[in-house]
Amino acid sequence: MSLFRWRVARVLAVIILSLPAVAQTVAGLQVKAATSKHVDLSWTGTSSSYSVQRRVLGSTYSTIATVTNSTYSDTSIDPYTTYDYQVTSGGATSNSVTVGPPPSGLSNAAPAPLLGSTPANNYGFNITLALDGNGDPAFLFGWSDPNGDSDLSDGQLLFRSWNRAQYTWNAPVKVATIGDAFTTFTTMSSLAYDASTATFAAAAMDENGDVIVWASADGGVTWTQKKIFASNSGAASYTGPSLALSGGNVYLSMLESVSETVHFVTGKFSADSGTWTDKTAPGVSGLTLINNTSTSLALDSATNPGVAYWTVQDNSYNVVLLYWKPLGGGAPVKIMDSENNSADNEDVKLLYHGLNPRVLAYLPRNDADPSDGLHFARSDDAGLTWQTPVVIPPDGTSSTDYPFDLSLDSQGNAAAAFGENSGSGDAVCGNPKLSRSTDLAHWTTCAIAPVNVTGNFGPYPGSIQLAFGGNDRLYLLWWEQGDTQANTGVLMYREPPASAVTGPSISDVVDGASFRPNIVGGSWVTIRGVNLSDVTRTWASADFTDGNNLPTNLSGVQVTINGLSSAVYYISSTQINVQAPANIGGTVSVQVTHNGTPSNTASATAVSAAPALFTYQAGTKTYPAAVFLNSLIVGDPALSGTAVSKAHAGDTILLFATGLAPSTAGTIIQSPVVVTSPVTVTIGGQQVTPSFAGLVASGEFQINVVMPNLASGEYPVTVQVNGQTSQSGVVIPVQ
Repeated sequence: MSLFRWRVARVLAVIILSLPAVAQTVAGLQVKAATSKHVDLSWTGTSSSYSVQRRVLGSTYSTIATVTNSTYSDTSIDPYTTYDYQVTSGGATSNSVTVGPPPSGLSNAAPAPLLGSTPANNYGFNITLALDGNGDPAFLFGWSDPNGDSDLSDGQLLFRSWNRAQYTWNAPVKVATIGDAFTTFTTMSSLAYDASTATFAAAAMDENGDVIVWASADGGVTWTQKKIFASNSGAASYTGPSLALSGGNVYLSMLESVSETVHFVTGKFSADSGTWTDKTAPGVSGLTLINNTSTSLALDSATNPGVAYWTVQDNSYNVVLLYWKPLGGGAPVKIMDSENNSADNEDVKLLYHGLNPRVLAYLPRNDADPSDGLHFARSDDAGLTWQTPVVIPPDGTSSTDYPFDLSLDSQGNAAAAFGENSGSGDAVCGNPKLSRSTDLAHWTTCAIAPVNVTGNFGPYPGSIQLAFGGNDRLYLLWWEQGDTQANTGVLMYREPPASAVTGPSISDVVDGASFRPNIVGGSWVTIRGVNLSDVTRTWASADFTDGNNLPTNLSGVQVTINGLSSAVYYISSTQINVQAPANIGGTVSVQVTHNGTPSNTASATAVSAAPALFTYQAGTKTYPAAVFLNSLIVGDPALSGTAVSKAHAGDTILLFATGLAPSTAGTIIQSPVVVTSPVTVTIGGQQVTPSFAGLVASGEFQINVVMPNLASGEYPVTVQVNGQTSQSGVVIPVQ
């Protein structure tokens, strides 16, 4: 990859990753609150009457209300549908806002942070999923060795949730530092939500073998430690915590290896944890608990808990899975065994349909090849007896393997997601694998959607979670260790609801840095909408197959502006970044083609200059994507860490922008091209003449300026060319 191509990729990566933070506005139309039942809007204006308009994302607007004040609460929403809103009055139209659950299709729910220039490949251990009070996904996961120094004692447990009002993921929250506790082979964390109290609970093992429980009553913004179940003399004694909340009560199961017992803990979650009761499972003659394995706890429709856990038959290879109802007086019941086959990586998932338990477990048996160890078992008499386990079939002759997860819809239909660790190459579906059943006896294995919809990811995800939403459509989350920012981290596929638009649809076209309406030939453009792509990624070296020409087709996504092909840098289901063709002006038409299906035609205005600075977010600040001559980033170390520095008087800094002037398009820039029109930079009210302003990469301009003499503080910075000024709100920190 050439230097220029690398530079534009890095700068565009900054703007793409910071889009959700800077796309929101404090003026105009705002979402004050959003739940699954209502959307509260407010705006500014002086008219006596306003029309509130709404559309299903990707369709057309219609008026839903006429009001005389500047607020409106929409209570006629579908909880699983995403909406755009705008307000009109006379000939004026407000900005639009998007509200609703996470986008359908494939997205990156937790992109791995960069360690240097490479996404961290240790970001996504032991994902555990819960649906919040809106029915939206929230998840817990681990980040091992977050600073990349090979010292694992700083491993973090993180939480992330969806924000309907801002239509983006809330920032990850560190629940706790738990050290070197992460593994891909044992369940070490659990997440639960209680809708009756709007409370989250998390439980996890730490590196000392303790199990710790935390609580959050503010949607996961802050977490408080509730209870530590301490290991004996520092031995790694507790494993496999599994957690549920309901009606203000906590239910927790875990394994204690020193005494070889399964513990069940319950009590009022808001009460002092010292009032919680701890009960151990009764022993079963001839069976011994298997240490360092997982338990799985679930609640039936009457809020009675059940626990599944692993034992081994004395003096035997035979592994036995047991089911125990801790609030009853009965003995544990056998679910299935390994039929004397040696087993490892024992894990289990227990769920209920009504009062009847269902279990997914990995256990080699004589009914299938040992590599096809994933089995489903059911009881139709509240767990008293269990039917013969059913083998979950592989895709072709590949294996079924850990990690796995199970979910049931409202009708009792089942879905199982899992990895595979071997195969002959005759698989016909993408990854990760998903198997479905409507009768719980016959299962069909493929993927959650065809490869051309989901992409084809690694066959062995580091962790995986699955849940049916309230509309019986699936959420699938998994840890993908790819090699790009777009596809490394926790990926999510959401099955589209019935109301979703299935073809590509453009909602707006703006410049690629400031997100304002005007675009310039040869500069970067952001296209927003729905179903624009099945995958999330940026261009890669393999996409450059035509000499110095930039790629115009990424994974079946193409864009034309005025009928001219545009270079495509970034694609996702809701956003595309392209380079506008050269020699365009006036009103231009924009269309996306996705796997041969064209979108609606959107309009944009092409002008000769629309300067826009590339920026990045640090806390609540918007800083220019600027560097010193030594490539150190300009920023505030207090907000961004030590790899940035404030500017000083006399420093030469390099700003990066788009839209300074029309430029060539579609090819790699081999050498800088100076901008002929005068360019001025204003910093803290002082005008500065750049020592250089020119095109240095495809669609990207570089502006070199010497910092004026300013007192310590933060000062607005803008760029002016041909009477046009870059966006406001960008500040530069000065020391």
